[in-house]
Amino acid sequence: MAALGVYYGDMKWLSLLPEVLNRIPIERLLTRPPDNKKRLEELRDIFQTAQPEKPHEEPLELIDEPHESLQEIAEEARGGDVATGCVPCSISHFGTCAGLLSEAMRFARKDGLDSNEVLDRINKSLDELNALERVDLDSEKIYYLPPEEKDIAAKSLNASRATRHALESLTTVDDLEKVTADVQTVRKDIGRDWYRYRLSKIPKEKLTEADLEAVSGQYDQI
Repeated sequence: MAALGVYYGDMKWLSLLPEVLNRIPIERLLTRPPDNKKRLEELRDIFQTAQPEKPHEEPLELIDEPHESLQEIAEEARGGDVATGCVPCSISHFGTCAGLLSEAMRFARKDGLDSNEVLDRINKSLDELNALERVDLDSEKIYYLPPEEKDIAAKSLNASRATRHALESLTTVDDLEKVTADVQTVRKDIGRDWYRYRLSKIPKEKLTEADLEAVSGQYDQI
């Protein structure tokens, strides 16, 4: 009985088929659907024609130029700057430190090492030494110095570092007095070396007899 029911159900569906076909226009049944593929190809051609053409670009040519060395670039950047200015400046820095520390000693004998007047002058001396090491005696300026000046600059740099370390480790007034005396000695020593070097570079014919006597023997020593 179940199979018979399924049979009659299928037959009922077939009975509805003529009614469905009557609702579809006859043109739809007899006419082939449009060829959309051809239409899409036409649209593609239209879009490609509407797009502007890219300008022709010539390939870049690499120019093989000679490379400058780092030293040549550095010398060009310096532009002939005179590097010898660092040695006279170091003398000035040591002179300033000697004056500041002498004043600090004057206050330290009366008020002690922790006096504001003493500490302020010690800190100013440290500022002078920092400027000397990081600006006037930096690696660039020392490197381009003539050999004789380079020796004086290296001597100044070592003395500055030793003085700075001594000031940073002060504990007593006696320590400050020793550093002050050492700075004054270094100031005189470097100043003498610098001026003797300068005088040795002056042609002898341009010196007076007094000048020659003052620098007697220095031409052979430097």
